[in-house]
Amino acid sequence: MKKNSITKNYIYNLIYQLFLIIIPLFTTPYLTRVLGAEKLGIYSYTYSIVTILFLIAAIGINTYGQREIAYHQDNKKKRSIIFIELMIIRTFSTVFSLLLLILFSLLASRYSIYYQIFSIYIIANLFDITWYYQGVENFKSIAIKNIIVKFFYFISIFLFIKTKKDLGIYILLFSLSTLITNLSFWLKINKQIELPKKQEINPKRHLKYVITFFIPQVASLIYSVLDATMIGLLDSDIKNVSYYEQASYIVKTTLVIITTMGSVMISKVSYAFSKNQKEKIVEYLEEIIHFVWLIGCALAFGIAAIINNFVPWYYGIKYLKVIPIVYVLCPLIIIIGLNNVIGIQYLIPTKKQNTYVLAVVSGAIFNFIFNFILIKKISALGAAVASVGAELFILLIELYFVKKEIPNLKMMKHSKKYLLFGILMFLITYQIGKFLPQNILGSLIQILIGSIIYLSLLIISKDQFITEHIIPYTKNIFKRRNR
Repeated sequence: MKKNSITKNYIYNLIYQLFLIIIPLFTTPYLTRVLGAEKLGIYSYTYSIVTILFLIAAIGINTYGQREIAYHQDNKKKRSIIFIELMIIRTFSTVFSLLLLILFSLLASRYSIYYQIFSIYIIANLFDITWYYQGVENFKSIAIKNIIVKFFYFISIFLFIKTKKDLGIYILLFSLSTLITNLSFWLKINKQIELPKKQEINPKRHLKYVITFFIPQVASLIYSVLDATMIGLLDSDIKNVSYYEQASYIVKTTLVIITTMGSVMISKVSYAFSKNQKEKIVEYLEEIIHFVWLIGCALAFGIAAIINNFVPWYYGIKYLKVIPIVYVLCPLIIIIGLNNVIGIQYLIPTKKQNTYVLAVVSGAIFNFIFNFILIKKISALGAAVASVGAELFILLIELYFVKKEIPNLKMMKHSKKYLLFGILMFLITYQIGKFLPQNILGSLIQILIGSIIYLSLLIISKDQFITEHIIPYTKNIFKRRNR
């Protein structure tokens, strides 16, 4: 099977992920004003519950399926058998999840109508086979189809969401866009797989492994999606759920620039592992860790520098409580980036998922305990502190178990330089922001200045990543255009 380069796969995946960021950049200010903090708080709360059920429907198949398909990229028969077996498991898990949602909607009468609409979102999970396309490294197809559907979803928000009463319509549009996207991946799947014989199919052999992958995903919810749930349960003001969700959105959406590489590297590392190419795996990891520090510091300190000017014009003056939450959450960009490299891009492809499970479950317990303590005292800000602490705790556990394969010195090798560059960029950009208007132009000027400062520091220091990857790649693009 033809394999795309890491760069091409990363670009396709990044374009799609950036598109997902761009859509909320335009829709969020509109929705915060049309639906309001209370309705968005209800959406965040109900969505956090539905996401748990969605995860039950997925039952760990996405990551596990991608890895297994990647192991057998060159064998159509084996990957076809794996595909059919995993789809059988997913059918049962989706039906079970859907029944739970129906039951929950009957019991939770206050928001039952919203849960019922979200049932379409659960059904959409059954048809999600992006894990297969990721396994065979076909990120181009994933990006194109998602972008087309999401574009119509984007237009529909402005056409159909007009008042606070339209929250149900908003949930319907979101759920339908997910369903249509997932259905589109089935159009040409018959060319990718062949139907195996009945006696060759044995879904039970995967159950142990999908459950192993399911456990850390459930645990992850405790310090991500369930943050919103716990704020909703422990805080009497539902608006604080919205403040936390918007702050989390600002920080975590920028993470796609880093974590997008994870989707690409799972397949690459899995394939290298299946061929026993240990040196290749280490080479991949060193490059990605370098990348995380370079981009992570730029994003973390950059967001912190512009957030004071950004929130008032983007969300509105009523959302100023978002600012301190963002400050607390900014370190997550670097920490989650490193966690992604060790856990998702190394431990899972090399069949060391038990270590990953231990780390994530430990972090979830840490986060749940501190959420319970801190949310009662400082509300959404407490959830932010607990989330950062949990991710850091996970990183420390992972570092301990991989210290022989990935020496900690390699993890920290580039940290000092990039942290220094990030701090310098922050100090200058933050001070300049005091003299700029709190509007889109002021934020764009801050972003431009911060980018120029950080990039200049990289060039002056003759940064290895820039000289070995960015500059050569840029030169190649210009050469092709001049031909």
